[in-house]
Amino acid sequence: MDTVLQDVWFALRQFARRPGFAAITILTLGLAIGGNSLMYGLVDGFVLHPFAYPEPDRLVAVGVSFPKISSETNYVEVLSPPEYLDIKAAQSFAATASFDLGNRNISGGDVPERVFTALLLDDLFPVIGMTPQLGRGFTRQELMPGGPPVAIISNRLWHSRFGADPGIVNRTIRIGGQSASVVGVMPEGLLFLGTDMWLPLGRDAAAYGRNVRQFNVLARLRPGVPLRQANAELAAIAARVDQSHRASFKEYEGWRLTATPWAEALLQDIRPAAFLLLGAVALVLLIACANVTNLFLARSTTRQRELAVRLALGAARWRIARHLLTETVMLAGAGAALGLAIAQIGMRGADALIPAQMRMLGLHAGVNTRVLLWSAALAVGTGLVVGLIPALQATRTDPHESLKSDSRVGAGPRGSKLRSALVVAEVAVAVVLLLGAGLLMRSFVNIQRVDAGFDPNGVLTFRLTLPRERYEGESGNAFFDSLVQRLGADARVRSVSAASQFPPASLLDTQFTLERRAPDAPGSIPTAITTVVTPSHFETLRVPMHAGRTFTAADNLPAPPVAIVNQTFVNRFMGGVDPIGQRMTIGDSQQARPWTTIVGVVADFRNRGMTQSVRPEIYTPMRQQTAWNQLFVLVRGEGDATALLPSVRETVRALDPEQPIYNVMPLEEAVAQSTFQQRLAALLLALFAGVAVVLTSVGIFGVLSYMVSARTAEIGVRLAVGAEPRHVTWMVVSHVLKLTVSGLAIGAAVVLAAGRVLEGLLFGVQTTDAVTFAAVAAVLGTVAFFAAWLPTLRATRIDPIQVLRGE
Repeated sequence: MDTVLQDVWFALRQFARRPGFAAITILTLGLAIGGNSLMYGLVDGFVLHPFAYPEPDRLVAVGVSFPKISSETNYVEVLSPPEYLDIKAAQSFAATASFDLGNRNISGGDVPERVFTALLLDDLFPVIGMTPQLGRGFTRQELMPGGPPVAIISNRLWHSRFGADPGIVNRTIRIGGQSASVVGVMPEGLLFLGTDMWLPLGRDAAAYGRNVRQFNVLARLRPGVPLRQANAELAAIAARVDQSHRASFKEYEGWRLTATPWAEALLQDIRPAAFLLLGAVALVLLIACANVTNLFLARSTTRQRELAVRLALGAARWRIARHLLTETVMLAGAGAALGLAIAQIGMRGADALIPAQMRMLGLHAGVNTRVLLWSAALAVGTGLVVGLIPALQATRTDPHESLKSDSRVGAGPRGSKLRSALVVAEVAVAVVLLLGAGLLMRSFVNIQRVDAGFDPNGVLTFRLTLPRERYEGESGNAFFDSLVQRLGADARVRSVSAASQFPPASLLDTQFTLERRAPDAPGSIPTAITTVVTPSHFETLRVPMHAGRTFTAADNLPAPPVAIVNQTFVNRFMGGVDPIGQRMTIGDSQQARPWTTIVGVVADFRNRGMTQSVRPEIYTPMRQQTAWNQLFVLVRGEGDATALLPSVRETVRALDPEQPIYNVMPLEEAVAQSTFQQRLAALLLALFAGVAVVLTSVGIFGVLSYMVSARTAEIGVRLAVGAEPRHVTWMVVSHVLKLTVSGLAIGAAVVLAAGRVLEGLLFGVQTTDAVTFAAVAAVLGTVAFFAAWLPTLRATRIDPIQVLRGE
């Protein structure tokens, strides 16, 4: 410890003698380590450890894929209660639960409030592994069909609605117009899928049809049971169900049940982008390490005589190496401390980058223990990486030769080759970042140029859920009809419609059967997005009709069922047949369903995301439905859509003061949220690439300044014997450009080899895009040219007589 402390004190004295060197090193490493700590904190909070559940890797979601319909595996609202009973029999699970997601209105008090609610078939909390903070969980009797009405609420709702009243337990509240007793309040850490209230479903699972697939299934693995064993058992269950029920449900042919850790299943779409960004910011750290290594190499050159004296007096080489490594680790530690401060500041602005639908899941990023350990590991690793090469070079020095030579021994061929290799490495890493950022930026620009097929400007959207206890049958339709008419009477409103979903996030698919179906994939079951709309829906979206007519007030329950389809539906399923007047049944073919006549064809628009191809879609009139108690309302005005919000709230309040509106946002924002992955990845990668360019240019400039300084005598001799300054300048610049070309080639090869990592985030551009490669080459070539030209220009203006006299 004495020698370690001695090294520390000596390093501090060295830093005090050269504060500029120490400050530049700490700032460089601080920015790089800070970026890595910030990015790791975001990935840790949003992807790796998003939920504070006990043993989160043992909590699994059961997903399903139906190859006859689609190859995708989905985990949210994809299974039916009878299928849950099949899964519940698996011996690999210690506990299972199933729930449906919905909305319930809490009334009473000053303002009614819509609460996102989970309706439980079985108790969810033992599966999650958490117990209520206040009160208790559900009893078996409460979960039985017809059990007493009870509720458990979230900590967030307890604070926002009930003022954190400790007497909330056993209090009666009004939920959807009925009384229920609050039996528990969950801890602050539980925000499960954004739900704020949990209710027993109160129905027998066996009473549902097998194709009522709107439930989620979660399970907790038994101790010692690996995930692969659970999946093997689920495969056996799926095979038994296939054999028993395929005759009635064709989609069971080849179906698969898959258990996946809950966090991974829920966040599977954002994981690729998250890990890509984590890798990108690691490349920034590599550039910083190369820069600082070059600084230490240059500094060790000026200290060669000092180190040679130490070796000549008997100092052990490992002792010299440890001293140099102590300096680098201390500087890296200081950089890590600065980086943590940068990360902490960056975390505060993270919410601005995350869309609302992710924040409602309870995801939170911060500087926790894991981030601190990550930063400490980066500090130690960076210090060792940065200090290792200068330490090895210094300890391999022959003290006798060093004492006989001048202070520029380190400027020999070996040192020059090492610094050149570091420049090539910096350029190569910068190329990878710049190409990635360039491709993502071009991709995002392409997304912005996509014709959505509808006009989102000036449209305000919101959702409204009517309690079934008060609005049954046609009374719900009458409410939405009145709402649409009253909102449309406002002079500032151009059009109003209601729909079960709206673009670009239309997710509800349904099977259908055409009376005259064109040949399609053999054995496949046709599905299409199905949307319930009011007659003015296409007018509100400003989407033209291609054929036939739109819906009218006459399309009601007594009238024959009708539908409108989009152009993609016609192209895929009608085979050139005139769709107007054709008939189909909507829903699975196992039940008798009425024929629905196609009366119109509407133009295509992006209905499944701005980067996805248009899916076939079927529209049915709201007045011919009685099952929809919650719809989205779209209000088109002039100018700012949010300016209509006060009028909207007042209109809803006049119709029913107990009905709150929620999910309020302009349609433009909904379109932007559909591309947040690409936008966020492009923004952050562009930021990292910008930092990389700055660090690379500073690194090249620093190395070239040192190299030119070391060759000042040579340049003076060349000028003294008649060499032109421009020839001397080109000699140095051409050397740098050769290094840059080498780095460009290596970086481009890496991007081409790892192109699959980016492909999932690209749209309308290939990883081999020549324009992006040319732009990156031009940027880095320009940076390298000026980084080499400036120090060389300064050297060529020195009086050669003065240089030779100094020699």
